[in-house]
Amino acid sequence: MSDISAFAGPGTRDGRVPPVLVTTVRRLFVPTGPDTLRCRLRYTLDDPYAVALDLFVDPVTDLRVTWVVSRELLDRGTRGASGVGDFRVRPVGDRYGTAGALRLTLLRPEGRVCLETGLSGVRRWLDATYALVPAGHESRLLDWDALEVALLGRGGRSA
Repeated sequence: MSDISAFAGPGTRDGRVPPVLVTTVRRLFVPTGPDTLRCRLRYTLDDPYAVALDLFVDPVTDLRVTWVVSRELLDRGTRGASGVGDFRVRPVGDRYGTAGALRLTLLRPEGRVCLETGLSGVRRWLDATYALVPAGHESRLLDWDALEVALLGRGGRSA
């Protein structure tokens, strides 16, 4: 499978933009519709625990479906099966047993979609997100006061 990817990164704390990966995913087990879709993986410092996968379902209008998943879940899925529920990810081998692709399974009540893309491109992109925000340091970027206001509807700390 050919992985045509554009990678912007790696991104640093000195004002550079966090990494974005634009790649092509191949749809599996679908008798109708396009064989491939454009996919964009995004990481932001506003939500350091998550990554967003934008699937562009209509190339003319840029209509897209976005899935937001745990960065750690996607990372684990590049090494072995990961995820339960509506998002599952795992590396898949070629006929020689080499893990060369990453399979993403999206489950909805209406059905499921299985996609594959190049493993190495996603792995490099994830490495760039960890260079920007190392694992275990995500909570340092959270605005805890704003989170308290959003969750509890009140500001400030109690004495």
